[in-house]
Amino acid sequence: MKETIEVAGAPAEGYVIPMPACNLVFVTKGKALLGCGVLDVSALDKFGVAAIKVTGVASVDDLLNGEVKAVNEAAAGFGAAVGQTGREALALCE
Repeated sequence: MKETIEVAGAPAEGYVIPMPACNLVFVTKGKALLGCGVLDVSALDKFGVAAIKVTGVASVDDLLNGEVKAVNEAAAGFGAAVGQTGREALALCE
């Protein structure tokens, strides 16, 4: 499932991909990615992607409203941090 949402006045694309044991849930906005627990945020630094992880989610709403558990260096450079909501952290990433 794909849905267009708005984060900090900018369009973003939310995705939920059903998998056998869980859903793969992520939101893309520009060069930033907010994703579920299967995301390896540090690996995405190599590609210049500001990556943010929220765990224990099943939907895009869960992801946006959940607590950030990890950010990579690129996302931290924009001010994204552990403890913010996914929406707050993603809004900071340009």
